[in-house]
Amino acid sequence: MTRSADPRAHPDIALPLAQLLAIRLWARQGQRARIHQARQGRLGRQPGLNFRELRLYQAGDEVRHIDWRVTARLGRPHTRLYGEEQEQAHWLLLDLSPAMYFGSGPQLKARLGCELAAALLWQGEKQANTLVCHGVETRSESQRDSLIPLLEALCHHYEAGLDRAPLPHSLAQTLARLSLPHGARLTLISHHQPLDQELCQQLQRLRLRHDIHYWQIRDPLEAALPEQGQLAVQAGRHSGWLAGEDPRFRARYQRAADEQAEACRQQLLPLVTRLYRLDNGATLQRQWQEAGCRLF
Repeated sequence: MTRSADPRAHPDIALPLAQLLAIRLWARQGQRARIHQARQGRLGRQPGLNFRELRLYQAGDEVRHIDWRVTARLGRPHTRLYGEEQEQAHWLLLDLSPAMYFGSGPQLKARLGCELAAALLWQGEKQANTLVCHGVETRSESQRDSLIPLLEALCHHYEAGLDRAPLPHSLAQTLARLSLPHGARLTLISHHQPLDQELCQQLQRLRLRHDIHYWQIRDPLEAALPEQGQLAVQAGRHSGWLAGEDPRFRARYQRAADEQAEACRQQLLPLVTRLYRLDNGATLQRQWQEAGCRLF
């Protein structure tokens, strides 16, 4: 009797450290494109500066730095103040909850999220980076000299999450426990689902003093059904089938998915500085290189 192969070792599931180290070879391409765009004056602010704080508009403030979303929401003009970029700390919060361990194709959303985290860390290698993995064991890892300990932590927490154990606390509770230094930038990587009220409240609180870059990873099955075959689904005690061969059902499914995606986008836009979406059906390198400075 032969022992079955460990599914964790399958190339579509495993996340070796060497894979995250290799990302360095192309991750900085987005940074170079962003610097070029800044020199061309297309970033909306001066290069070398980053968000420091938000306060009420005062006479003499530059009109181009008015935050129109906050102004519209609060009814009084607010100005965004900027400081030197090299002083800004970067906190990266990666969601490794059970919902991230799903993929209808060759990769899990959690693995794509780890690769994205590694790419962003390589891109900002000279910054003061702190990595927080929201999973079975939520821990913070701060960069010392090398990024390798942070990449090792990514591999460790990713593998621990493969067990899909229930989490001891929510993503909103993890956000509430963060001790972000003044003016730090927060990058949050999570799945593509509507936010609950508690998470929205935490983002709204942090948005007043921090730049928040929010990345949502969307699986192709969350956007549309394949044209052939049936998919078994279960919600609680109820189970059924998604009839992919029925064009009318596929059209209703895609329409509902598009409406949910738009509602989620509208929900997040007032709460974050930048909102991005990654396709779990494509490799990170391809999306990174094709999007260039438009996304990064």
